[in-house]
Amino acid sequence: MRRECFGWVLVVAVAALMPAPAAGQETRGGAEFRTPWGDPDLQGIWDTDALRSVPLERDPEYGERAVLTDEELAARAAREELRAVDDPSVRPDGARENLRTPVHWDEWSDKPSPRTSLIVDPPNGQIPSLTLGAQARPPDPSTVIGFAGGSFGDGPFNGPEDYNPIDRCITRGLPNTWFPSIYNNGFQIVQNRDFVAILYERLHEHRIIPLDGRAPLDASIRTWFGDSRGRWEGDTLVVEVTNFSDRTNYRGAGSGLRLSERYSRVDAETVRVEITVEDPLTWTQPWTAVIEAQRDPAYWQIFEYACHEANYNMTFMLEAARAEDRAAEQQQR
Repeated sequence: MRRECFGWVLVVAVAALMPAPAAGQETRGGAEFRTPWGDPDLQGIWDTDALRSVPLERDPEYGERAVLTDEELAARAAREELRAVDDPSVRPDGARENLRTPVHWDEWSDKPSPRTSLIVDPPNGQIPSLTLGAQARPPDPSTVIGFAGGSFGDGPFNGPEDYNPIDRCITRGLPNTWFPSIYNNGFQIVQNRDFVAILYERLHEHRIIPLDGRAPLDASIRTWFGDSRGRWEGDTLVVEVTNFSDRTNYRGAGSGLRLSERYSRVDAETVRVEITVEDPLTWTQPWTAVIEAQRDPAYWQIFEYACHEANYNMTFMLEAARAEDRAAEQQQR
């Protein structure tokens, strides 16, 4: 979805703080893809549209196979080409695949990735089993991000709090916001010596990540997006994320969730982000997903994401729920 651009103050503020390079500043390695002060340069607008058709978890039929064959990839590309067409009459089955949004909203890549899953560890590409404790915890649809809940569940829908944070235009949460969806798969990175700023186009979410060695927030402080602290390990930016709130529960993991992110510059057009997800109260072992994001200056820029345009969708969903209530009452009479 593309909308009128209003810009974002966050990037401007961080860029304005960018210090001039010091004379004789030592760099980590070669000069390619370096900032003026010597850190690896991760800056730019990146998108993950090429991963749009790659599932988070691998289809068991592929076992531990990480990539498709040329024939399988060609079939995936053909399916994406069909999805990009807004005329259902050209489809083999004449159907629109029960899409929840108009086809032209989708952002399918003309060069889809051959990967079989975003998850790279465990080797089978599957999220590990839930612990016994997690299996016994009933999910709260108003908080769960990453699988059915909120407007994707069966209700009840008595008020806004019965919908999850995505429905309410609050957050997609971490790590979920890294994983591509039907549109707005772009993010922008701006950095200086002491901070890295990330803006995600979807829901216009943003993060400010300190690099100055400051201590994490007190354990009593919990936030929607957790608390991020970064450091350089050679040419890799390592970010530890803690202090999540139970209100942004990801697949059963709430305040016990912990992420370790590793950012690296692959080449002029690619940045790689490896996300390790851990919660010993939820999963029997940590698991890791990887995204490779591309830069396409001729096409991609970050636009304002006016979620539901003041979130009228919430009003409409609640009105629909009340209409169903009235219909049920009339049937009882």
